Amino acid sequence: MKVQKLIHNSAKGDQRAQKQFFDRYADQLFAVAKRYAVSHELAEEALFQAFLKIFEKLPEFEFINETAFYSWLKRIVINQCLMSRRKELNTLYKLETIDEERHDTLFYEESNHEALIELVNELPDGYRTVFLMNAVDGYAHKEIASMLGITENTSRSQFFKARKLLQKKINKEYGQSGT
Repeated sequence: MKVQKLIHNSAKGDQRAQKQFFDRYADQLFAVAKRYAVSHELAEEALFQAFLKIFEKLPEFEFINETAFYSWLKRIVINQCLMSRRKELNTLYKLETIDEERHDTLFYEESNHEALIELVNELPDGYRTVFLMNAVDGYAHKEIASMLGITENTSRSQFFKARKLLQKKINKEYGQSGT
């Protein structure tokens, strides 16, 4: 079924279309949820809550193209994951900010993709969340700050600290310089 027709039928409450919609996007959106949730179970719960919101808001959505539509879906999933953990995250973000004048590049090789994911997952929650939102999902620090209820400087600081910690881990793990 064509995406626009699937969206239209799902928005009208057609349960078969909603099932197809879920089947079409669930795996991709679950991968997004797993990046932000601390466990598989919490990622599943956030995904299902996100789908409830998606189906509720579908009638208001104006389809432009599939890329924009997927970005909208992804944003709902990320927001749901963050809302589920907002209380915990608010505590984690009350850290002193750092002036980010220097930008070091992060060492990365395709062959080490899985190892890099493991290293990112080992970051403290606050660092990991901001790092993923910026480096992986492409949100600007202003957007991250708004979504998390923190300042833009705190977002930059968390990202800077996450990168520095990742660089140290990569240096330790691979004996290579990330600068």
